[in-house]
Amino acid sequence: MGELAPEDAVHRTRTCDEQILPALYAWVGAAFQATPTQLGNLALARAMMQALASPLGGVSSALAPRGAVIAAGCLIWATFTALFGTLSSYALAVPVLAMNGLGLALVIPNVQSLTADYYPPGARGRAFGALWLVISLGGMLGALYATNMGAATPLGVPGWRFVFVSVAVASAGVGLANGIWVHDPGYAGRAAAAREAGASLSSTLRAMGAGVLAVAGIPTFLLIITQGIVGSVPYASLIFLTLYLQLAGMSDAHASLLVAAYLAGGGVGGLIGGAVGDLAARLSPGHGRILATQFSVAVGIPFAWVIFRVLPMDGSTPTFVLHLIVILLFAMLTAWPGPCCNNPVFAEIVPAAQRNLVYAFDRCFEGAVAAFAAPLVGLLAEKWYGFSGASTVTGNRERDLANARALGSALLAFLAIPWFICLCVYSGLHWTYPEDKRKALKLEMELAELEMRVSGLSWDEAGEDREARRGAAEEQRLLAEEGRQSRPRSPPKPERSARSRIGAATVAAPVQGLARSPRASAANLRGGEGAEAGRAGSLRSWPSAVSL
Repeated sequence: MGELAPEDAVHRTRTCDEQILPALYAWVGAAFQATPTQLGNLALARAMMQALASPLGGVSSALAPRGAVIAAGCLIWATFTALFGTLSSYALAVPVLAMNGLGLALVIPNVQSLTADYYPPGARGRAFGALWLVISLGGMLGALYATNMGAATPLGVPGWRFVFVSVAVASAGVGLANGIWVHDPGYAGRAAAAREAGASLSSTLRAMGAGVLAVAGIPTFLLIITQGIVGSVPYASLIFLTLYLQLAGMSDAHASLLVAAYLAGGGVGGLIGGAVGDLAARLSPGHGRILATQFSVAVGIPFAWVIFRVLPMDGSTPTFVLHLIVILLFAMLTAWPGPCCNNPVFAEIVPAAQRNLVYAFDRCFEGAVAAFAAPLVGLLAEKWYGFSGASTVTGNRERDLANARALGSALLAFLAIPWFICLCVYSGLHWTYPEDKRKALKLEMELAELEMRVSGLSWDEAGEDREARRGAAEEQRLLAEEGRQSRPRSPPKPERSARSRIGAATVAAPVQGLARSPRASAANLRGGEGAEAGRAGSLRSWPSAVSL
């Protein structure tokens, strides 16, 4: 992950920023006299803005280097995080925290697409796992810092306000570092291709929009988006975990350590899940990642039952240790889906030029639904399970325990039911993913060969792409072998000459808006690290009408 050190820092500060609000719910709730539903609405405002603005994060890579976009996002979220720490009105807090989500929307898809660009298919699971670990470490630091500073008064300032301002300052510094040092390997190629073709901003955006509509027709993409919409609800609901533990009798220090353990366990679990996914993909290219992810989803349901129904509710040291062990195992085993399956699969079924958009729209669809999880958890706890009063520890043991049980029951419902639905949706990938991946690999190989012929370059002259293509060819062979075991073989098609192949592509490409001059193709192929994205912006718009 050496190439991604500045982006790693972004993710650490981003999740730190996201975790300080739920870690400070008890103090923010007291300051604003807010109920659980109102606290959930704060999270809803930020998540909805992030979801709705995510397409902007996707198209931004066509307008500026991704490092600059990440820096802008960091500065936006830092500004509104600091402003939130100065407010005394709940009515003002909602729109201010919503604008924080705009900055997050610019950052997330750009960092994810950079990760996919930097690593080959066989290592993407581990790369996304390492990124997940970094994300979790940031959240862990945020939870520890915020929960333990909430009751303090540094420099005479209420602790929760100091936390928001100090995290904002750190976020701004990280954003500036990214603007200076992050290298976008595809921007030079994309910019050169646009200049060569005389593309305007409007035509670029139209082409990207058409690409997204085409990607939306890929069955595997639709299934992952569907499970993601449902599967993000449990993680969004767990922002109430700190408050639940405090109401259940844990001290602020113990509650912060347990939430930090959950986040750290999730980080380690993501790293493990990414490695397991890569191994499973080698053992079974069409099904390995999916089976590993289904195990991760299924095991979360009994663990959730144990945490919110079985474990004792008191602040004793043995109870704390028991919670620590169970929560660590829970986090390590349920953190696999993203790095193990979702993120690597997205990178395998769409071309490089559209990864930024795919990750952005993934966040859009998932975030829009998950945004409602927090207020709905609060509403269910209040209206169905009997949570009463403000979201704070009252000191009345009987009342606090009753509120803890109500909140725990609501959390259990918002974990177990979505995970069961997710488990069912993932099953569909066993039918769609092998075929979609096979099509993607085949088209990748054939379009690359066509580009070599049109540009006049040999595979040796194409440099680093050669090894990547060989890896893709081997992966295609393994998928084909696996597919033969379940499908009858079709009669072989007659081999077509190079002339007819190029002719077919020349006729079909203008229909998709893909035609470019040989000069543009050669320029992109010689564009060094920007070649991959440059080519993707032309011949690799997906899916192509080219039938080679």
